Amino acid sequence: MRRMRDQRWTRLATRLMLCALGLTTACAGNAARPNVLLITIDTLRADHLGCYGYGRRTSPRVDRLAAEGALFERAYTSLPRTTQSIASILTGRFPKGHGARGLFSRLPEANVTLAEILKEHGYATAAFTTNSFLRPGQGFEQGFDLYDNPESRWVGDSAVPLTRAAVTWLQSRPAGTPWFLWVHYLDPHWTYEPGEPFDTAFTRPLDRPFTLYGDLAAGRLTKGQVIFENRLDADAVDHVIALYDGEIAQVDAALGPLLDAAASAGSPPLIMLTSDHGESLGEQGYFFAHGEYLYEPTLRIPLIASLPERIPPGLRAPGLAHNVDIAPTILALLGINRMQSVDGRPLLMAADDAADGSRWVRPAPGRDLVFAESDFQLIHPENPRYYIPGPSGRWSSASDGRFKVIGIPRPGGDRLERYDLQEDPGETRNLDGSDIGRAAASRLLQELLLFVDYDGGIGPVTPRDIAPEERERLRSLGYVN
Repeated sequence: MRRMRDQRWTRLATRLMLCALGLTTACAGNAARPNVLLITIDTLRADHLGCYGYGRRTSPRVDRLAAEGALFERAYTSLPRTTQSIASILTGRFPKGHGARGLFSRLPEANVTLAEILKEHGYATAAFTTNSFLRPGQGFEQGFDLYDNPESRWVGDSAVPLTRAAVTWLQSRPAGTPWFLWVHYLDPHWTYEPGEPFDTAFTRPLDRPFTLYGDLAAGRLTKGQVIFENRLDADAVDHVIALYDGEIAQVDAALGPLLDAAASAGSPPLIMLTSDHGESLGEQGYFFAHGEYLYEPTLRIPLIASLPERIPPGLRAPGLAHNVDIAPTILALLGINRMQSVDGRPLLMAADDAADGSRWVRPAPGRDLVFAESDFQLIHPENPRYYIPGPSGRWSSASDGRFKVIGIPRPGGDRLERYDLQEDPGETRNLDGSDIGRAAASRLLQELLLFVDYDGGIGPVTPRDIAPEERERLRSLGYVN
């Protein structure tokens, strides 16, 4: 009995503290809590959105969302693959914490997910996702009343039907019950084949036949050759990048009806928009891929949060942020203190200058460091820089926002790369052996050694275990030759 009283007192004290801090809209009960919409867009680079400074008009609706709320200028994924990154987003844990270490891993049931927590607090929960790695049975459905991911959405573009399914669910919701909806779009993932008018939105047809996709389908070219040997000339590379931008614009257009429906389904929702990882478009000689290397184009992700009357319009957060911070931030804004002992932390905090009684939030202090690791499954045989097979060949990186170190395991001794991201944002000059930033690099390396482990996680699957139909799906997504 005493233990129960102590638990009730702890919950009450925590609730009163959160109310006093202004971090909750729920002090009057569940009914006052806002609805929650989490949008994840597969393979979306932050720097190809207008709100992050991109010159092409790829993202007018996302840009509008950013203008209405907060944009985190330097957000990073913990691992540039879908399985591991989405697991981090939903659990607030790095891959070594949630256990999904490889692309074929499943999310173990021992994890407590954002959906499970919100369901405990009275939310109706639904997910409409794409990508075969997020299919039912992989553990990502934990906590969802409805988990919708049919096989028809595992490959190719599906933004319009995906939005339609999510909107139908929103419009069928009974009034009075808060909802949590997660929608995961796949379109910007390889292959880049947007439909009209997005296929020509940013490029004119080449003056010769564009045969890349046909050559891959016919076996005249492997995806590994495209990634690491680049068989395209400069005009063709620009054409492929324009098609990638067309895919972004296609998703952005599909977001409109979803955002409109969410705004009409009760009080204005808390919206979080992000990506699982970025995409390399030729940087460091790495074309149209992600997961194997740890350079900025695959690690930097967009992160936008909107909540009227809580998050000031046009807020910009310059500090370092991680995808593990997303779930803790959502829960803090809802006033739910349920995600303890995780790697993430809230990115927003109560404003100190709210003398007018407003309830605005401001950015919390940024992280001192961000970490990342690479995948170790489905490594293309043409990869010239993957020296040790399996988990022990995994790359790792640490950055303080200016200086960055990358550890690359090799037989006979690891290779270390380090960069000054302020002076060399393209990571074109390896400073290893230079005196520039040596002290910072030494500190980063020490932190990285504490962070890194080479455990393969729970139940990794090797490529030789892949069924023929799954191998064909992976080939169409560019994961295997």
